[in-house]
Amino acid sequence: MISRGAEEAQRRAEIHWVQQRRQQGLGRPIITVQTAGKRIVAVGHRLFEGKWTTFHDFLYSYIFDVLGRDWFEAQTQLRQNERHPVIEWHERLLVASKAANLASGETRQTPMTGSISAFLTLAYDLYTLEHNNDQTRTPELRKSLIGRLKSHDQFIGVRYEIRVAAMLLRAGFELEWEDETDRRSKHVEYTASYPRTGKAFGVECKIRNQDAAKKANQRLGKFAGLVSDALRKTTPHDRLIFVDLNTQAYPYVPGGPHDWRTISINTLRKFEGQPKAATLPPAVVFITNYPDHHHLDSQVPDAGATVEGFKIDDYRTGRLLTLPEKIEMRARNPEVEALLASIQEHIDLPSTFEGEIPGLPSNRLLIGHRYEMDDGAVGTLEDACVMDDNGKVALIFDRDEGGRAIYTNQLSPEEFAAWKRYPETFFGQIRQRPGPINDPIELYDSLKSTYVRTPKEKLLQFMGEHGDRFAALTQPELLDVYVQGIVNSLMERAGPQEVPVHIQRIKPPPTRAV
Repeated sequence: MISRGAEEAQRRAEIHWVQQRRQQGLGRPIITVQTAGKRIVAVGHRLFEGKWTTFHDFLYSYIFDVLGRDWFEAQTQLRQNERHPVIEWHERLLVASKAANLASGETRQTPMTGSISAFLTLAYDLYTLEHNNDQTRTPELRKSLIGRLKSHDQFIGVRYEIRVAAMLLRAGFELEWEDETDRRSKHVEYTASYPRTGKAFGVECKIRNQDAAKKANQRLGKFAGLVSDALRKTTPHDRLIFVDLNTQAYPYVPGGPHDWRTISINTLRKFEGQPKAATLPPAVVFITNYPDHHHLDSQVPDAGATVEGFKIDDYRTGRLLTLPEKIEMRARNPEVEALLASIQEHIDLPSTFEGEIPGLPSNRLLIGHRYEMDDGAVGTLEDACVMDDNGKVALIFDRDEGGRAIYTNQLSPEEFAAWKRYPETFFGQIRQRPGPINDPIELYDSLKSTYVRTPKEKLLQFMGEHGDRFAALTQPELLDVYVQGIVNSLMERAGPQEVPVHIQRIKPPPTRAV
């Protein structure tokens, strides 16, 4: 028998685990302890000690250690146009910090401008490499990476190489860098292996090197050439190609003049159909745009990644697949699916050390806790549901005087923002993630998680007179048949869905010889 206290401790541990993975990814978690008024943080084989209040504070200190305070000081003595880009980011960060007018030890959420994001994200990516990859701790590779990072000429390329490496590590991959001194062949940047399947990929990273002020608005010049160069690199493995467009961002309007996703996919498909692409190998191509450095004093309106298959049938944007085809594609590509999910999920820098939801009051609403309502009644919160886009929440209380009652409350802007980021755990319990379902595969996943523990006998009952046909299936097989049946039935009732205009405008993939 498990005591109530043990159950509560287990519940809190599960919530902490969910939030920690949501914030930090699938690599090694942040390892830290507080003692004697100081915080100790382990990064790989090194220990750091300081009085950091937030993880952002630590990252600020960490990047000075990695790049060297002497280097920062020497750079600030140079003329403005001679300084390294990291120095400009840091100076803009200091201006924003001063404008926030924080007292000593005070923390407050402030807008993540491009300069703050560029500086802290570089620090976080460097931390991720040292914390998760033994090879990057070796003096030879570390000297090479940091030396190239400090070089004006090599900075933009190695910065992107580090970004992609950190993304892969946070998605649960393991990395092995290629020998940069080996000039016998043009090889990829590194090999990424996915431990759950053992499959390895050759990874090559390219970024358009352009002046933001003069060329950012040109229509993705040199993009296809970078893809071609990346595909010519030698590797014995399947390929993951990353190309960053390095272009100014605009608010995302699907199919609009600045929709870099649609434009780049059309460009890639046009290139794929040309004779000069005939001898190139197939690959999964990740097209990214992380333009913090183009928006130093404002928030970036649209950043992220999209994926497109090159000479493969999978991951063709706009291709209409049946539900079984989508399920089969995911089963064929668990590694790419894991990477896509991580890129979409781990978009924010962790601000706390141990997976806490930042910026929430200690008296926030938690299921199972007791509260006094505005009418003076006292009771235990049994359930809570956010009802609208303004943060209004419905609360179900078990009142001490007897009976249940429904109350409404208003989340603060900070609480509402936290609920949108962590809806499964916000109210102190692990719950199914709410929100609209926009795709049959999302509905399939949602229903499958709902019925995953339903016994086989119960599933057969749900299927009624059709159940006998599937009696020989195992519970997982039966669950899949049952959930697919529900989704297909709902889709038939909904009728044909209109294809979005920007998808209609995407150039069809070239026909390949079988």
